[in-house]
Amino acid sequence: MSTTNEKYREDLTAYLLEVATGSGYLKGTLLNTPDLDEAWQRYAPSFYGDAVREFNAYPEYCLACAGYLGMAVAHLWDKDWPKYMDTPYSFFQSDRGFDDMDDFITGNILKEGKYSVAAMHSLSAEAYHFLMKSGAEAGTAEAYRFFLISVEVMYQLGVAIWLNKLGYKFERVNLV
Repeated sequence: MSTTNEKYREDLTAYLLEVATGSGYLKGTLLNTPDLDEAWQRYAPSFYGDAVREFNAYPEYCLACAGYLGMAVAHLWDKDWPKYMDTPYSFFQSDRGFDDMDDFITGNILKEGKYSVAAMHSLSAEAYHFLMKSGAEAGTAEAYRFFLISVEVMYQLGVAIWLNKLGYKFERVNLV
């Protein structure tokens, strides 16, 4: 990955982590697990295909759906990962597909909307604003790469926010 892309990822992650912490959704740490990072690698190609088609008309929605997906995957990880680890991408959508992914995840998987919707509305707006201020010219390869990075960072934030909501935290453990 180029230095420009790495810097964009680092800056966006730090900015959104600060916003999420300031809003009370996180405690200054981006919680994650290798399992959930691996799940993103499986879901990303399908998600990108959906999000790229809809981004021009609904940019904040596309970014928010990445966060909802992260929340849903974290929820399933906590609930029974061996059972859900091979869940297909289509599991996270109703018959309407990507168009109501947010409602489907909040209503059928998380069974909660107030907290998750508030978090994703706020953070997707901030992520979109950050993307627009990046200086990447619309329609360029750089703008496309920044969009893909923004989607992945939103997924990671969704994971972290849901793990935090479930009470997970990083703790120092002495292994000796």
